[in-house]
Amino acid sequence: MQAAADPSTVLITDTVHRLVSGLFAVESRGAKVLKGIERPLQLYRVIQPSGVRGRLEAAAAIRGLTPFVGREDELRSLMTRWERSREGEGQVALIIGEAGIGKSRLLQRFHELIPDAPQAWLEAAAGPFFQNTPFHAIAELLRQLVEQASLPATDARAARATAGNGEAQIETDERIAQLESALVLAGLKPAEAIPLIAPLLNLSLSGKYPLPPIAPEQQRRRLLTMLVEWMLGTARARPLTIAIEDLHWADASTLEVVQLLVEQGPTVHLLLLCTARPEFHPQWPLRAHHTQITLNRLGSRDVREMIAQVAARNALAGETVDTVIERTGGVPLFVEELTRAVLESGGAKLTGREIPVTLHDSLMARLDRLGPAKEVIQIGAVIGGEFSYELLQAVHPVDAEELQSALRSATDAELVYVRGIAPEATYQFKHALIRDAAYEALLKSRRKELHQRVARTIDENFPILKEAHPEVLARHWAEAGEISQAIAAWTRAGKTAESHHAFKEAQQSYEQALLSLLPESAERDLHELDLRQSIIRMLIITTGPASPKSVEAHGRAIALAKKTGNLSQLISLMHATAYAAFNGGDFETAAPIADEALELAEREGNPTNLGLAYGLQIIVRYARGDLAGTEKHFTRGLKFFEDAAIWPLPPVRLSPLAIASNNAWALGRADLARERLARMMAAANRNNPAEMVLSGCLGAATNLLLRDYERVEILAARALELSEKHQMPQFAGLARCFLGRARAELGHPSEGVALIRQALEGLAAIGTRGDAYTVILADSQALSGAIDDALETIEQVLQPNRPDANVALPVAFRLRGELQTKQGRREPAEADFRKALALARNMGAKAYELRAATSLARLLRDTGRRDEAHSMLADIYNWFTEGFDTADLKEAKALLEELAT
Repeated sequence: MQAAADPSTVLITDTVHRLVSGLFAVESRGAKVLKGIERPLQLYRVIQPSGVRGRLEAAAAIRGLTPFVGREDELRSLMTRWERSREGEGQVALIIGEAGIGKSRLLQRFHELIPDAPQAWLEAAAGPFFQNTPFHAIAELLRQLVEQASLPATDARAARATAGNGEAQIETDERIAQLESALVLAGLKPAEAIPLIAPLLNLSLSGKYPLPPIAPEQQRRRLLTMLVEWMLGTARARPLTIAIEDLHWADASTLEVVQLLVEQGPTVHLLLLCTARPEFHPQWPLRAHHTQITLNRLGSRDVREMIAQVAARNALAGETVDTVIERTGGVPLFVEELTRAVLESGGAKLTGREIPVTLHDSLMARLDRLGPAKEVIQIGAVIGGEFSYELLQAVHPVDAEELQSALRSATDAELVYVRGIAPEATYQFKHALIRDAAYEALLKSRRKELHQRVARTIDENFPILKEAHPEVLARHWAEAGEISQAIAAWTRAGKTAESHHAFKEAQQSYEQALLSLLPESAERDLHELDLRQSIIRMLIITTGPASPKSVEAHGRAIALAKKTGNLSQLISLMHATAYAAFNGGDFETAAPIADEALELAEREGNPTNLGLAYGLQIIVRYARGDLAGTEKHFTRGLKFFEDAAIWPLPPVRLSPLAIASNNAWALGRADLARERLARMMAAANRNNPAEMVLSGCLGAATNLLLRDYERVEILAARALELSEKHQMPQFAGLARCFLGRARAELGHPSEGVALIRQALEGLAAIGTRGDAYTVILADSQALSGAIDDALETIEQVLQPNRPDANVALPVAFRLRGELQTKQGRREPAEADFRKALALARNMGAKAYELRAATSLARLLRDTGRRDEAHSMLADIYNWFTEGFDTADLKEAKALLEELAT
């Protein structure tokens, strides 16, 4: 062959050509007689890589695609969207259709019609084996973005080689340089983006790009922001089309990125194209820049045209064409595959077993014609929709020539496409339906045996695959019936996803492990408890601590912890359960759980669990208006809150001090409240954004009680800025609520009400509710003059049959009394003031009692009962021994002086 080749050219044989067909542009050099070989060999000259990506491009390179028919209207719609995106009006098109209907073909035809420059095209596809692999399709898009970036200078590579860097390190450095270039082009800072994005590209980093010390959830949210900003930044620089296929198989993280692109894409030159089967339901609402295209089956005229194009010179009998039309139902893939099956059978009349009733039958006929190669393809189908030569050979260790011959038969029959040359080759089934047909043809016992063999091979001989994709190994163990190994692999998949902050995928993997558990036993209970704790961790992040799924998961986990007798796990779960109920505003559910958690913690004696239990008591008892109980448990728990074991848990360390500050104020100890508040603020780590946000929200709440609205505004604004920057939705909602209240008091009531409404909507979306927040909204509505709105809002707190054990009730009754006073309804207003006074006295809440007494005293004054007003207000005012500089005591003193004259 060397003698037959011209200088600086590469020749390949027909055998190699079949392996790389579609991947390279070649020209035939005819059959040549070569020395030492008996028969002439067909030779080809390799011209250049074809640049194909995906099965349709490979098919086009091999034999050309079936002509495009029957989708002209849909194509025009896509072209219109593309033109708008070029003008800076970002567009989204979702193409819906059943398997084989032509979604990919429509995209391919559209891609053919639009010019390559100056726009960029990125494409990726989700897959059924990677539904729990975070960012699977997005990672492919990123690789293409990096590939499109300029390469580092040749002299830079030489310098690295001179410095003694190995080839692998040089390659890594070059890829990082490309990544830097792509990020800069999109307007991002490599130092911020690369530590988060590099793991998705399997790039190992040196100390140049350290991972920032932030919480996992913040890291994940920042990663999502970076990914979206990278693509949007690219679309700002030049028109960009992103095509993502098979969203019905997409992992949750990929769907999150798609959702963000849909929401944020309208202002850039972006056309986002997605395909999915009908069972996929997009989470985004249909808007002006969105299009949903549903592909219907082809009509008989289009099917006839398609059959004629596939058959080409091999005209089929009219009866055969009619049968194809009848049996395929207008599905393009069915039409193409059935027509090819007829042609491969010699065009015989479709009668008896030779008339395929379904596509499955036609595909099985094609598989049967493979002969010995059929077994190889079926083993590949067990491995997955795509499989490597290396893994296939390890699972099916036959002679290399025999294996390669079988794979050549499959590629020649166009059942699979090949990428690369053995032993580095990878094979992909032409369509999922082909893979399914090959898989379903196996006996169940044989399938189980092969899955077991694949699982053991990956487990023992493919450590990189095992480590990178434990969910693939888990599926094989599960199909093999090896339940314990499947559970271990699913659990490992969950931990891997969790370590990458892909919480939804982690949750799904843990749930898969849970579904695989064996029948009830003591060992099973322990496994289930561990899994349910992992699921609860994910649910708190993905659905909120008070969501129905979280509450349900807590209930089952607590029952298991009690059954197994694991006190430490039980206390931790009870804390999470009670905290979830508290966040949902269900104090009656939280209280008995908190009591039981404390009883168990005191029995166990672990300082961390005691800190959890006492902190929970403080939160729940204060919310229920048990101020004396709050004070008692704060005193008992103080030493545990200051224990070193608690320091990694900022909410447990800071929240008790803050709630104790609120409690001291409610008890009439304003100076003590300020002292505790200062202690809490000093305990927060100023280098930790999470602690600064938490302390800011807690501090704003206490200053709101003290009516120091300027201080509330400062703390809440800073907390809101940090929580939005670090993507902490719950604290962003709380900070926005407090900021709105401060703005309303400081002369901007309309702005304040808008902020509070936005806050409450955001909090409700993550399951956080509370009467205190509703009262804040009503108070601010009253300041804006919307008395009727304020009354409607406060009635949400004062529903009939509500338990009196609620610290917000004295505030709510007093506020309703004030609102009714403004409407001239003095009699019901007085009743509300007296109800607030009685509730406050019953709680021992001297501060709330003073406020209610002041409101009632004004009403009594205005109705001619000045002596009664003075006597009542003086009794409560004279109780106080501190806090005389607070607004409440100043107002009470001024009113007493007025009543005395």
